[in-house]
Amino acid sequence: MTAAAELFALQETDLALDKALARLAEIEELSGETEEIITARHWLQVADERLKQLASTQKDLDFEAEEVRTHAAAVEGKLYGGGVTNPKELQDLDADLKSLKAHLQTKEDALLEHMEMTDQFEAYRAEIAIRLERLEAEWRDAQGHMAAEKERLMPEAVRLQSLRETEAAAVDRAVLSLYNLLRERLRGVAVAGVERGMCQGCRITLPTNVIQRARQSGAIVQCVSCERILAF
Repeated sequence: MTAAAELFALQETDLALDKALARLAEIEELSGETEEIITARHWLQVADERLKQLASTQKDLDFEAEEVRTHAAAVEGKLYGGGVTNPKELQDLDADLKSLKAHLQTKEDALLEHMEMTDQFEAYRAEIAIRLERLEAEWRDAQGHMAAEKERLMPEAVRLQSLRETEAAAVDRAVLSLYNLLRERLRGVAVAGVERGMCQGCRITLPTNVIQRARQSGAIVQCVSCERILAF
């Protein structure tokens, strides 16, 4: 096997190893909860706190309305109970009752408006809860798939690393140094095949003497354009 062919085989191993390691890193990065889940849980907590506040306020409004209602019932009892006969007192009681009923109506309107607001927040909270439940279910499902993928990829990465070390050990150190340098510069692809007289790395047509030298001598020959090592 020529040095270029050895490098081409090493590159295939390196590319496969790069892919496996990149995916393992991605799986590790995705192991935490998504931003969507964190945001949905935050707004669910906000909705719960708001509902607690609304429940407390509704309790106060109920108490206030009940106080006015009790007071109005007492005044109405005096007005129509027959115990008061003085026209002036009856007139005052009637005025008080009208005022209390108007006040009670205001309280009941406020209570009704508050209950409607509570209903809206409960509906909003339910929507968030459903969304969070769906997101968490999707996340758990994805985590299960990624865990299985990680279990498969880890031994594969170990195998590829071992193969890479074996293949690299068979390559001349100076040639290996050039290969590593080119891999770093050229996004992992240091070796390019030649098809129909063209470098498959940069797609230019190679000079005939370059092709002949690379094909016949078995020496390391680089593309005159992209500098990748040429392999047949």
